[in-house]
Amino acid sequence: MFKIIDGLADDVLGIEISGKLTHEDYINGFIPLFDEKLEKHEPLKVICVIGDDFNGMELAAMWDDATYGIKHWRDISHMAVVSDMGWMKSMMAVFSPFYPGELRSYSLAELDKAKDWVSTSDELAA
Repeated sequence: MFKIIDGLADDVLGIEISGKLTHEDYINGFIPLFDEKLEKHEPLKVICVIGDDFNGMELAAMWDDATYGIKHWRDISHMAVVSDMGWMKSMMAVFSPFYPGELRSYSLAELDKAKDWVSTSDELAA
């Protein structure tokens, strides 16, 4: 499930992920939200908080994430992923060198630091 994180800069999309992500979460939640923000701000900045209660994704949700992510690969200038899950931090370390924007990983205890970084970061030089 996706939940919007309020109180961030207008060019920042903040989401909190919990439970199991579904195809409906993407189609009825994340994708329209991302598209709406992208109409006003391009590129976007994103903060994604993944709690300890996250327990995976449906196969269709994985497909949605991959296909939509490829389509909007260059539409995110900065992304902060906040999680205490070890595998998530490892995935970020592997993925980071290939990501065209700036990608940072934070622990849940560093949530305020992550919000500050993503909210005040300047766009990357072209």
